[in-house]
Amino acid sequence: MEIIVSVRDRYNTYTATFGSKHRASCTGGAQQAVERLAVKVFGQLQRTTVAEVSRADCAGVAYWSIKTDPDQACRLCGCTWDHGCEDGCYWIEADLCSSCAPAES
Repeated sequence: MEIIVSVRDRYNTYTATFGSKHRASCTGGAQQAVERLAVKVFGQLQRTTVAEVSRADCAGVAYWSIKTDPDQACRLCGCTWDHGCEDGCYWIEADLCSSCAPAES
């Protein structure tokens, strides 16, 4: 899955925004703001990559891509972010989904 986010630089504070509900800010740079936003949107255990799509325009807005890792899959059932379990699931570990976690106990 890929999402495009906007990043605005105001007085050396970078704010990454996706939709109207998801925001992350930092003073460390645009990439760090986007990486923090990726964790908010996809969760801490989902592996993602971020890349700048377009540089800041005259209004100070740049666009970045956040992509989920298509190779990250559950070690038991093989589900991924794009093809989750039928009843829905989330990552318990980097390679174990919530639907399979009880089965491993």
